[in-house]
Amino acid sequence: MKSYRDARPWPSRACLFGLACSIAFPAAALGQDAVPPPAPIAGGQTPNQAGPKCRADLTSTGGMADVLSNVLLRVEGKSDGEVKAFLGVARQKSRTGNELLAAAAEHFKIDQTRLASVVEQWRHINCWHEPIPGYVNPEGEPPLPTVSVSPFAADVTLHVVFHELGHAVIREFDLMVLGNEETMADAFATHLLTEHFPEQAVGVISARVRSLMIEAEEVPRDQWPVRGEHDNDARRAFQIAALAVAADKEKYACVAEIVGMSPQDIRKACDYGADIHRAWRRTLAPLMMPAGKASKEAAFTADDAMQDFARKGEPSVEDLIRSAIGRFDWHSKVTVSFVGGDGGAAWSRSTRTITVNGEYLRRFVAQGEKASAQAPAREPAAP
Repeated sequence: MKSYRDARPWPSRACLFGLACSIAFPAAALGQDAVPPPAPIAGGQTPNQAGPKCRADLTSTGGMADVLSNVLLRVEGKSDGEVKAFLGVARQKSRTGNELLAAAAEHFKIDQTRLASVVEQWRHINCWHEPIPGYVNPEGEPPLPTVSVSPFAADVTLHVVFHELGHAVIREFDLMVLGNEETMADAFATHLLTEHFPEQAVGVISARVRSLMIEAEEVPRDQWPVRGEHDNDARRAFQIAALAVAADKEKYACVAEIVGMSPQDIRKACDYGADIHRAWRRTLAPLMMPAGKASKEAAFTADDAMQDFARKGEPSVEDLIRSAIGRFDWHSKVTVSFVGGDGGAAWSRSTRTITVNGEYLRRFVAQGEKASAQAPAREPAAP
């Protein structure tokens, strides 16, 4: 099926991003070093019967595939290509995790009972919850899987964090919400970048717009959602691009190309976008610290799995996030926390914390690889 991108010109070289990062994550843990499986609980108790709540669901094909891929690669010694090819077909044909397990045992000529036992031992290989009582690894706990350092993912992450920072500013300073708050948060993030981070803005906004379009194109266009608080991904991408163009149509012309903005779209965006930028400038001015000063109520943390991602680069993701949150005159501590867990990114009013999970960043790393792979076939020849 023809994607939406096929109908519009590929962006100029200035907006293309390349990266060479690998993803160490569920379906096929490519390039990981061998890690010994955890020991089962004594007395026959299965690991998910006690202790912290665990999301590993071996009854589903997805949950089984995540664990099974690690077992096939790291215990059975099967090749990456073999495992990926098998799971790509078998997951479509299997209705349950047990059916997928049986298919794997048959395909790879492994005793099914033994394979089931090993899969159970490896149940928590992708988990980040508290240790399960009695579930002991005699060689020590394996380290949390780190998130690959990816320029594309770092750029997308900055816009995502600034979006959540928008929710924090709206709630902590009691700004009036006169429309969709998710749309407001996207506008806040884009305005903050164009106004206060001009050196990073083109790269960050381009990457976020491309990320949203990649996600939009994973769904047939006639199935793009129109319900719920969030606009569909393609609409969000267009709105972000339009607001960037309104800040400087020449500087952000490459962003307009990504969503296929016409000259008329650009003229209209410059008209209504100028009002949006002006409104944010007037709204945020009294909330910000004096020039040259940073709030003492702004904090950033990153666990072991996330430190490389957060601290590589000059300036690093951490540097830019600290700079952003430190610009606001918070009345109590606000923290951005990078954790190697499942889920996305969200602002919590109760803890005054923006939490960004490793699973979300791995998705952006994968999108960057996809964008990089597509670029050579789409990029127009230089004049």
